[in-house]
Amino acid sequence: MLTTAENMLGRSDFCVLATCSRDLPNSSLMHFLYDTSDKTIYMLTLRGSVKDDNITANPQVSLLVDTRMDVQQQGQPVAALTVYGKARFVEGAEARRAKITELLDKYPDLAPIAGNDQCLVMQVQVEKMMMLDGVNDQSTIYL
Repeated sequence: MLTTAENMLGRSDFCVLATCSRDLPNSSLMHFLYDTSDKTIYMLTLRGSVKDDNITANPQVSLLVDTRMDVQQQGQPVAALTVYGKARFVEGAEARRAKITELLDKYPDLAPIAGNDQCLVMQVQVEKMMMLDGVNDQSTIYL
């Protein structure tokens, strides 16, 4: 099941990132990279954004990735993967630059954020994943 989940993360260009602070949830459509070697997801945001504020107050996040665009034409059931983890911001200029470069190589449209001096690299350490295949076939993967 882990391989299926990691394949889905590797094929997907977007996720919905959910954060929460002071009992106010927030959802954001995000480009991301998944590093299979350390089970970590990387994304960009800006200092002072709702995501920055929420993660600083509460680092527990979830991300949703699904296959609706892949299976829409084929009549297959949609699979959805919810990823749970703890977010933090990458420290160190060299480490930040390396991840920004990786993200820009895959997603050139992130250039306006990546070029902003308030750009932050968010790192989510995956703790568990829940795969839903169709409407009721659920599996949980603990890492």
